[in-house]
Amino acid sequence: MASSSEPIAAVLARKVSIQAATLQAIIPLLLALLLLLALVLRIWGIQFGLPYAYHVDEITYVSAALNLGAGVIGKQPNPTGFSNILFGEYALFFLLGRLTGLYSSTADFEAAYRSDPSLFLLLGRLTSAFLGTLTVLTVYWTGKAMRDRWTGLIGALFLATAFLHVRDSHYGVPDIAATFLLSLTVLLGVLSIQRSSWRFLALAALSAGLTITTKWSLWLVVTPFALAFFWSVFHNAEASRPALKVGIALASLLAGLLLGGFQLFLQPFTYIEYALREWRSGAAGGFGIWQIDTVSGWIFYLKTLGYGLGVLLAGLAFVGAGLQIIKVPRGWDHIGLLLIVFPLFYFLVMGATRHYFARYALPLIPFAALFAAEAIMALGAWLSARSPGMGRVMVAGLVLVALVQPLAASMRHGVLLTRTDTRTLAKTWIEQNIPEGAKIAVDWPTHGPPLSTPDLAAPYSQRVYDVTIVGGTGLSDHPLEWYRENGFDYLIASSFIYQIPLVLMEQDQGRAAFYASLDHELAGVQEFHATNDGSEPDFIFDEIYGPAISLWERERPGPTIKIFRIASRQTYSPLK
Repeated sequence: MASSSEPIAAVLARKVSIQAATLQAIIPLLLALLLLLALVLRIWGIQFGLPYAYHVDEITYVSAALNLGAGVIGKQPNPTGFSNILFGEYALFFLLGRLTGLYSSTADFEAAYRSDPSLFLLLGRLTSAFLGTLTVLTVYWTGKAMRDRWTGLIGALFLATAFLHVRDSHYGVPDIAATFLLSLTVLLGVLSIQRSSWRFLALAALSAGLTITTKWSLWLVVTPFALAFFWSVFHNAEASRPALKVGIALASLLAGLLLGGFQLFLQPFTYIEYALREWRSGAAGGFGIWQIDTVSGWIFYLKTLGYGLGVLLAGLAFVGAGLQIIKVPRGWDHIGLLLIVFPLFYFLVMGATRHYFARYALPLIPFAALFAAEAIMALGAWLSARSPGMGRVMVAGLVLVALVQPLAASMRHGVLLTRTDTRTLAKTWIEQNIPEGAKIAVDWPTHGPPLSTPDLAAPYSQRVYDVTIVGGTGLSDHPLEWYRENGFDYLIASSFIYQIPLVLMEQDQGRAAFYASLDHELAGVQEFHATNDGSEPDFIFDEIYGPAISLWERERPGPTIKIFRIASRQTYSPLK
């Protein structure tokens, strides 16, 4: 207790000092808890489907990494940054295996992958999970630089629980890694301005190069980097030796491009041709023959942010982005402009392309988390100026309410991924009830049960079948009579194919009629549903990768699998 003679000012100063010290101790603890929460949500159920790869793109990047180890490049000409990370992990794992006697040669290593790819797939998924968690850290530091530590913490909390980011952090594909590198580039650009540091600028350039080679659609990362480059090198009155710093920055950018995508320099035409083909295949809201959505691109990505962030959080993010746009010209806020330029241009460009995938919204999520935190803190400051206690109450209340939808969705998603996929259930039943060697037609690989064939063994299979993967628009590519004439015993239909609309309406109507006819023309042998009552969950294109909008209708992941027998009308009782 202070003595009666102690000045009031000294007492108040001591109290402020104690509060500051307490806050200094609490912030790291809160940040550590946030990172733990983010990691738990991202690894919950991460073993889904294994040893089978039910995300259609995962095997592409695993194979590219393994082929790189064999000296083969360009066979899978996707963006190379993520597969290069996997190559480093696989190389380290192989060396450890050699030292411990687990593998005696590269042939043993390849045989291990072919017999059970679980570990290889899991390493890719864990890479996404850890980089997704690290993105939470970059958001905290960026929010701290943008406003203060509480803004950073709230933004980090929003990203830690953001459903779309949590969901895609379970997948061993490049999107989360690229989003991390993007957020890191922006953070380093902010630090280069704040500290007038060419070292941070060089690191930002390196990160920008890695970002582009990890996800080509993120080429707009050059916009925040270019602003940081201009202000750090030319606009800073204290800058010295600008020519040297320009050279260092450009060399760092080139180093990032080489490190993440040296394959592009070795076989440029292979990768350019692939990129152009992929770009052209996405048009009119579709991808190739598939119709993803019919709305404009900007509406599509707004809808994606709605379920990917939660409606309230997405609304707060747009309010915060508006505040940033208003604030920038008033004080020519360099950091504010650096933060708004990428998401603004990216949203406008991607919306205009009509190249629709929910994962293309992922780079907007860290910015949305920051802008939502900014909106809440700005509202809290405005209320505190009028009623000191009301500001804190409003901030806490808004944060909690905004968290409800994304946190609940992320947790439900984790629960679903721990349950057996319908495709695995179907595989087990087929091997118990359908004779070996039966001739079976399926829609597509990945979207149906993983059955072993004489040419390609599926892990832990009990029987081998004569399987024809129809591809194209699915089983409807051939009339039913064609299957009879060619001696097929069974047809297996997947809702992950027959529920996706086709771009051509006439073709789509014909396909729908074909699948409807199966129930009348053939014997329905067995069905496997993601719901307990046999109903079809709500469906959008992105459901083929994992549960998205159907979280509360589903009881397990996977499509509806319908098995039809051609030769006989014998039926089986539904599997419970």
